[in-house]
Amino acid sequence: MAKNNRPEIDNPLANMGLDDIVRGITAPDKEPAANADESSAAEKEAKRRKKRKDAFEENLAKYTGISEQGYAIWLPKDVKKRLEIIRINASRNIPLRSLASAIIMTYIEENEEKLNEL
Repeated sequence: MAKNNRPEIDNPLANMGLDDIVRGITAPDKEPAANADESSAAEKEAKRRKKRKDAFEENLAKYTGISEQGYAIWLPKDVKKRLEIIRINASRNIPLRSLASAIIMTYIEENEEKLNEL
């Protein structure tokens, strides 16, 4: 019987130890220079999001537990329903008034220049 002649395939992992193989798999890939602008833009956006989240958390802590009456404002039904959905889906119990105040103040702080131009 004729023996099957298979071509030899070079194994790129042949001269590597297990730790090198695992390190090569788990290490983050270096992006080419063409994507450097995209990655820096993504990093900036991530920093902006973190800053916004931190500002929101600060405002939420600031407006939670306030015992003063405050002023009444009227919200459309759909806005109130969205706030209630956010509150229900939160991983912790957040009073609706505190949530609304934190969202509004965070938006005002981030867009102060735009709002002053109105």
